[in-house]
Amino acid sequence: MKTINTHNLFLNPAFGRRVQEFAEKSELLPLIAKGRKKMQDFSDLKPEDILSLFKQGKITENDAMFWLGLLAVNAEEKAREQEQLATMDSLTQVYNRRAFIDNFAKELNRLRNKHLQVQKLLAEPMTLSLVMVDIDFFKKINDSFGHLAGDQVLKGLAEIITREVRATDLVFRYGGEEFAILLPDTDRQVALEVAERINQSVKNIPFMVNKRLNKKASITLSLGVAGIEGKDLEDVKVPEIMIPKLIKKADDALYYAKLNGRDQAVMWSKKIKEELNKKN
Repeated sequence: MKTINTHNLFLNPAFGRRVQEFAEKSELLPLIAKGRKKMQDFSDLKPEDILSLFKQGKITENDAMFWLGLLAVNAEEKAREQEQLATMDSLTQVYNRRAFIDNFAKELNRLRNKHLQVQKLLAEPMTLSLVMVDIDFFKKINDSFGHLAGDQVLKGLAEIITREVRATDLVFRYGGEEFAILLPDTDRQVALEVAERINQSVKNIPFMVNKRLNKKASITLSLGVAGIEGKDLEDVKVPEIMIPKLIKKADDALYYAKLNGRDQAVMWSKKIKEELNKKN
């Protein structure tokens, strides 16, 4: 998962020099910045400042168009950065629950549209899979080593999950010690194999929980897998209504994994549903 970078054209070294030179030539530096040297001092410029200078005849029309364009692009970059911040989990640097719901809705709509448009040309059904991931006995990590150690485990797990999935897959922190993975164009069997691979990778990598004492802790996971085919959405006008149903299936499979020893990935089935209903 990519980390967030600040997008500010005024701070870009190569572009910043050009802006500095242009500002000095067009008298924007003495008129607005009044001798300031750093390019970030221009970041508080507003379009009305540029228009005012143009109306006063202190900058040319070309100068005004240049700066208005620069401010517009910079504002767009900042808005994009803020949107990314709003959808990222600050601890693990994977997407958060809000982004999970938004992307789930997009993927369901994409699946339905693909099914309706090209399904007849293909032999294999179009699919979308969901994997819910939960750390077994995570409370013991916090109780034994402290919450900072728990945070390190969460960050490490997010890195492992991200490494084990494709670039087209989406990883989210669903809440607490639970993660969700959306796998577009992936059937449930393949998703189950991905889940099992993630669990095996986690077991092979102890997590550092105390650098000073060189203490490490191993964890296991319980994972639930569910999926949907494009044909299941053919008559669904609002695919988003399937989100809670799919989450419930994946959660039930995860719960079944917990009840049957943890440290495993389980695919949802009607049999699992029946067994859980008997227990409840």
